[in-house]
Amino acid sequence: MAGGPQTLGRYQLERVLGKGAMGIVYEALDPKLHRKVAIKTILISQLDEETAKDFSMRFVREAHAVARLNHPNIVQVYDFGEEGDIAYLVMEFIRGDELKSTLSTGRQFDRKECVRIMCELLDALDFAHEAGVIHRDIKPANVMLDGQGRAKLTDFGVARVTDSDRTHAERTQAGTVVGTPAYMSPEQIQGQGIDRRTDIFSAGVILYQFLTGQKPFTGEGAWTVAKKIIQDDPPMPSSINMALSPEFDRVVAKALAKSPDQRFATAREFSQALKRAAEGKPAIPEEEPTLVVPREARVQQPTHAPEALRSGEMELEFWRSIKDSDEANDFDLYVRQFPQGVYASLAARKAAKLRSGSPADDSGTRTMAGADRTRLQRSVPRAEAGESARATVEKTVKLADAPSPEPAAAGKRRSMLVPAILGVLVLSGTAAYFFVMKPSQQSAAQKVEAEAKARRDAAEAAKAEAQAKRDAEVKAQREAEAKRDAEAQAKRETEAQRTAELKSKRDAEAQTKREAEAQAKREAEERAPREAKVQAQRDAESKAKLAAETSLWESVKSSRKAADVQKYLNRYPNGQYAEPARQRMFELESARLEEAAKKQKEGEKKKSTIIVPPTF
Repeated sequence: MAGGPQTLGRYQLERVLGKGAMGIVYEALDPKLHRKVAIKTILISQLDEETAKDFSMRFVREAHAVARLNHPNIVQVYDFGEEGDIAYLVMEFIRGDELKSTLSTGRQFDRKECVRIMCELLDALDFAHEAGVIHRDIKPANVMLDGQGRAKLTDFGVARVTDSDRTHAERTQAGTVVGTPAYMSPEQIQGQGIDRRTDIFSAGVILYQFLTGQKPFTGEGAWTVAKKIIQDDPPMPSSINMALSPEFDRVVAKALAKSPDQRFATAREFSQALKRAAEGKPAIPEEEPTLVVPREARVQQPTHAPEALRSGEMELEFWRSIKDSDEANDFDLYVRQFPQGVYASLAARKAAKLRSGSPADDSGTRTMAGADRTRLQRSVPRAEAGESARATVEKTVKLADAPSPEPAAAGKRRSMLVPAILGVLVLSGTAAYFFVMKPSQQSAAQKVEAEAKARRDAAEAAKAEAQAKRDAEVKAQREAEAKRDAEAQAKRETEAQRTAELKSKRDAEAQTKREAEAQAKREAEERAPREAKVQAQRDAESKAKLAAETSLWESVKSSRKAADVQKYLNRYPNGQYAEPARQRMFELESARLEEAAKKQKEGEKKKSTIIVPPTF
């Protein structure tokens, strides 16, 4: 290459890839392995002893740190060394661009490509972290995109390795801030202890740039940026890019959390959350809650079996026991017990007829005064098929003994029927026969009447018992309703008391808050003059420093001695004239190297022109 060194070690320099403040990056050829490499150099001759030692140590650290990291998304380091006053680092040659330059051109990455690049970067970080290496300077300038668009993490020059690999000086160097301000974590800016979550924060800044096209923390100077990183939360990405879902906001918010404990624990966790957000799934699944069933929602098992349903058989038996009754209450009871029963309408009509005084049935019993068979058949109800003679007799006696609207006549009819016992209807197939009972059979008839009366008394007792049971049930139901009403009233009173207490508490809190705000306002008003005075003093000091810096630069900028310019850089490494100073240093060094090369060529030329006298 014209005007510069042609080789470094065994490597043949081909062209300059870039220039930095302290060195040059070359594209070179490794003739031994016949492969392209990138060589990063630094001119340590222009540095003071301490600074040169620090930069040399960084080169060694980067070589050692990356040598253990064999990953497809990490730029490999092949070799390092020193030649003369140049230290160099030999790395994998990447045909592509820095992510920084790609973002600065305003190129818009589609969502899928953005997620892919970020996940490749996070995979590289996770691999480095698991190997005990923390990068500490994650930023777009240290991420390369090769020809296929794959991410390649580079520049581990400020990486922190595990404690066993660090020198004594590094272990005792507390509060050192290393990194690029806009991408540094809050703990990194404040010189606190760091771990892998520092790199996760920096990667979150890059993700924010991918999604929104702008940095999350910006300002006029490094101090303003640092203040925002420590204190302020950036706008949500979806408020800038409306096409983003809230899940991307959640991923960015967790990555950029001020407290390391609230960030993703690992880069792998960060990557998985980002992939889920891109797939439209919840990015950060919440812990599955423990299912707690409220007491009032739990299914209560019945403490007793429900009342047995009345079957058709029970209804039929009940009807048979009362169908020939002359008591309206019997039929009313049937209707109450079986309101949808088969005989409900018939029972209602019979009850109405009995109360109106008309016969309950057209086939009711009539006075049996004669022995005329036809008349007797009309006066006795026809028995149902299959009934026994005894049952028919009992039914006949029951009908004859039924009360009448005219009690005297009924009693006369009953006295005529029972002692004489005119006859009994006997069934044989479908034919009905009537015969007159003999006097010896009268005692049997009386016995039948007594049994019928006993059954009536039992039915009355059963009715009374059923009525008492219904009354008890009604009373119990009313008492239960009264108890529920009392409990509901107590509950309403308790809720009202709780509401009043809560309102009182809120009022007290609001009053306390107002008093605190008033106190804060008074303190701010008292603090404002002091802060203004301090700020004025800082401004004066800043102006004085700027004037001193300007004076020194004016005195050395025209000097042809690199040492003079280096004196400025040593005093103001980040001053406002630092970049022109480094450029001047580079020019002076280039001129020196050219002069050295020129002298070397002239010396070789002189050697080649020496005339050796002939030997005789």
